[in-house]
Amino acid sequence: MRGKFITLEGIDGAGKSSHVEWIAQRIRAAGRQVVVTREPGGTPLGEKLRELLLHESMDLRTEALLA
Repeated sequence: MRGKFITLEGIDGAGKSSHVEWIAQRIRAAGRQVVVTREPGGTPLGEKLRELLLHESMDLRTEALLA
């Protein structure tokens, strides 16, 4: 695969997902192929870790070790 790799970073609630969606739509509208990824994610284990980090209450040490 050849192309550009664009990354967005920011704190929780900063609007990263909204911006990724907007950018992807603009690139697709220009006739380009887009692959969107997120971390952690993309695999069953990554999705479970993401779910735990975003929605579960956990010990601060555990969260630090997972991040």
